[in-house]
Amino acid sequence: AGSLNRKVLESLVAAGACDALGSRAAVFAGAGLALEHASSVHRERAMGQSSLFGGEGVDLAASTPPLPMVPDWTPRERAAREKEGLGFYLSEHPLMDLREQVAAIATHTLAEALELEDGAEVRLVGLVAEKRQIATKSGKLMGKVTLEDLSGRLECTLFSEPWERSRAVLEDDAIVVLNGKVERSTERPTQVLVQDARGWDHARLLYRPSLQLEMRAEDLSEERLKTIDEVLSGFPGDLDVCVTIVMPDHSRLAMRSRRCKVAQVEGVEAGLRERVPSCRVRWGKGMS
Repeated sequence: AGSLNRKVLESLVAAGACDALGSRAAVFAGAGLALEHASSVHRERAMGQSSLFGGEGVDLAASTPPLPMVPDWTPRERAAREKEGLGFYLSEHPLMDLREQVAAIATHTLAEALELEDGAEVRLVGLVAEKRQIATKSGKLMGKVTLEDLSGRLECTLFSEPWERSRAVLEDDAIVVLNGKVERSTERPTQVLVQDARGWDHARLLYRPSLQLEMRAEDLSEERLKTIDEVLSGFPGDLDVCVTIVMPDHSRLAMRSRRCKVAQVEGVEAGLRERVPSCRVRWGKGMS
């Protein structure tokens, strides 16, 4: 017990080294009791008192205190404890269960963003792995943030105005959505210049996917509109339908349907392409 203090034991539990003993939450909560019990047994043996209970070969398991009855950690809590104890996520990344939601909002993974051309616009979703505030020569404050997702890491820079607007949501290990532009340079690693940052809960409502329909004005007819309505009504949901009409002079008239909201399922696209081939259809990223 002398070589294992409570902090070390709790770190081992959080990393999963003691999973065979019970749930991590219970073993973690009982770490202090376990060390006290071990110290007590050690002292008794050192003083020769263990002979009162049948000698050195006695089974001391019966006197071991039970683990506390506490709720188990959620996957997010378990991952956070691993990161705190080890410095990285071991068994499960917090974004693992959000992969589909992230893919519906992000335009690129971080690994993909690293391969884009200079000036490319991106919307990225990731964890704030590191951040630091920097004072410029003019005395203004800016920030550097290292974003992490399932594909890797990427450094992001926020100049004074975006940093002032966004730093409240850029907490350590927070899931955030960043909008910005890729900056490629021969003088420094590729980074993203961030224009704004939003917390995950806010962003996933703001950037929800929408069904994008596009048709030429000359292809519009009452029959085709009725067919589109029939297809969409078969997949009711809560996502917007946005319609763009391309006029003969190539101008575009965009509108959001007031009647139709749909679910994001494959049948919507397949049904429209089959029954209205002249209608271009795709799922857009959020407000696009």
